[in-house]
Amino acid sequence: MAIIGSTDFYIGVRSLPKRQFEDYSAHLFDEWEAYVGRELQLPDYSLSLVVEEGSIKAVGRIAAALGVIYIGIGQYGSFIAGLQIIHSQVRTVSGYLGERAGAPFQSSRAKPKVRRSGESLSRLQTLFVKVQRGELSVDEAMAESDRIFGSELDDSIDFKRELQISLEQVPLFPKQLALPLADAYGEEVYLRKV
Repeated sequence: MAIIGSTDFYIGVRSLPKRQFEDYSAHLFDEWEAYVGRELQLPDYSLSLVVEEGSIKAVGRIAAALGVIYIGIGQYGSFIAGLQIIHSQVRTVSGYLGERAGAPFQSSRAKPKVRRSGESLSRLQTLFVKVQRGELSVDEAMAESDRIFGSELDDSIDFKRELQISLEQVPLFPKQLALPLADAYGEEVYLRKV
């Protein structure tokens, strides 16, 4: 399974009593799970939330199999559009976790510190941008996707094939060409620096 999103948060508050901490953790996970179920358009995924005592520190992760991601992407037409939409959904549900984690402590002076990461989906989108810029070839991008997803990419043949096709078809960003200036007689004109 590929980690497609993560949220780390830290809230500098005093340690909660054990029962209150357990209720806080369970309630936070239940709220997040319900929200993810409504917002993330994937047929199957895995959620994990690890909350540490003391000042509240936690990591929430969303993972999904590449075959499931492929099905989710397929709902939106093109591979690139589907990837962007799923990534946006993951960012939304990751942001929700950060907001809900800090909600019970709004009256305290402690400001929650939240860091979200798109994990493998962000890295995959970056590959598309690098291919569009001409910084990576399709073969280099496929090799990098092997490093991102490991052996799971070989197990999901449809995902891998569609990824390669999409990388091959992605339009390149335009590049500016340096053309020499010419006068009316066709002679090159050089600009003088003043």
